[in-house]
Amino acid sequence: MHHESLVSTTTTQGDVPTDFCFVPANELVGRYSLVCDGEKPDGSCGCGCGRAFEGFATHMGTTTAMVVDREMTELEWRAELFQTLSDSGWAKWMPADDLAELMDELVERDLGSAADLPAGLIVGRRAWNDRFGTTDQLIYRGVAAASGRGRV
Repeated sequence: MHHESLVSTTTTQGDVPTDFCFVPANELVGRYSLVCDGEKPDGSCGCGCGRAFEGFATHMGTTTAMVVDREMTELEWRAELFQTLSDSGWAKWMPADDLAELMDELVERDLGSAADLPAGLIVGRRAWNDRFGTTDQLIYRGVAAASGRGRV
């Protein structure tokens, strides 16, 4: 079974002067970190946490991700996410009910939004906190060359 997922890419890296990429290409990435209060809607201020996707294996950040048709079930994706949350310390500090709720939210946010996008699309992230809560959006960053598209 295939699911659209987000993976790290260097395509369009550097188009924005504050881009960064500490995640190897094609590593599964998601939006599982908290966003600090210094982040602004336009991404102009703060530490970069509101612009970063986090690598599932490296726990490092990148400002660009690519939608890919990945040979992975939702259950396998959840298992990868759970391992990431365990390895990065999130899981041990959360009650089981809160962790399950967070995982459901991240599945909806990452797999849900990727499912609505075509493979090969390059996206960035804009997330910030305000009096209404956290806003977390994907933004258009480009399209991968035809040879870079497809299944992973």
